[in-house]
Amino acid sequence: MAGAAINLIDIETGDARLEPFRGVRDRELRGTLGLHAIESERVVRRYLTAAVRRRAHPMPPVLEPHALLVTPDSAERLADILREFPALPVYRCADERALHEITGYTMHSGAIALGVRHDDGTVAELDLALLRGRAPARDVLVALDGITQTDNVGAIFRNAASFGARGVLLSPRASDPFLRKTLRVSMGRALNLPWARARDGEWPSCLDRLRRERGYAIVAAEDAPNAVNLSRFTPPAKAIVVFGAEQDGVSRAVLDIADAVVRIPMLAPGGELAEALADDPPSLNVSIASAVVLHGLLG
Repeated sequence: MAGAAINLIDIETGDARLEPFRGVRDRELRGTLGLHAIESERVVRRYLTAAVRRRAHPMPPVLEPHALLVTPDSAERLADILREFPALPVYRCADERALHEITGYTMHSGAIALGVRHDDGTVAELDLALLRGRAPARDVLVALDGITQTDNVGAIFRNAASFGARGVLLSPRASDPFLRKTLRVSMGRALNLPWARARDGEWPSCLDRLRRERGYAIVAAEDAPNAVNLSRFTPPAKAIVVFGAEQDGVSRAVLDIADAVVRIPMLAPGGELAEALADDPPSLNVSIASAVVLHGLLG
């Protein structure tokens, strides 16, 4: 496949084939066209590379490139990976200005891909993908319990990949990791990691099932009365670490079945500031907290 030709199509800005790329909006892409967008040359490369890897190592969700829109420079730099997709339409516009005119915004850094938006992976598919792989000495999954803020979801995926988590499990209400902004914030790491979404009625019982059948301990990251300071916590060899939404935190249903609850110890300010913040203790954004906790478990 390395010597295959690229399906490169030089195109004018008004060409009808570019309609899905115009004013790229997640609602229209997924709801009407069944697609999703991948922005920037670096993330597009990660998307295509992840799609190639899934040929030999299937994992959820399915990645299926639909079309690319690139500048000449990006087409040249992506040529090696594009040869893996000889039938994929690669529309080459004149320059960055033309790309801006077509898409209506400037966040693409020379390349934007559209992929077919398949259904989210299931817990069973994620489990099977993990069983196919070789488990590391520290086997950690990340679970998102009702996290809907796109920046946080993207950042947690990036943290999970950076610290060596094996996969991500989403509760039914968690935000879509394949939204444009989420993929951009994650730097495409939501494309590298296997991930799945629990269906309605399957959360949090799926966590308990993975504990019973695969030996994962359930570790909730939450500042609860029974929480153990992260610095004093001995990480289990296999764990599902659960992070909750900014306002609500980890849900009561998850806390009730958790094997351990861990907190990040923080120092309250002193002096007048301490008095002013007496009823408002310090806290971290969940994306930052996830990095700290994952470093504690996997670092």
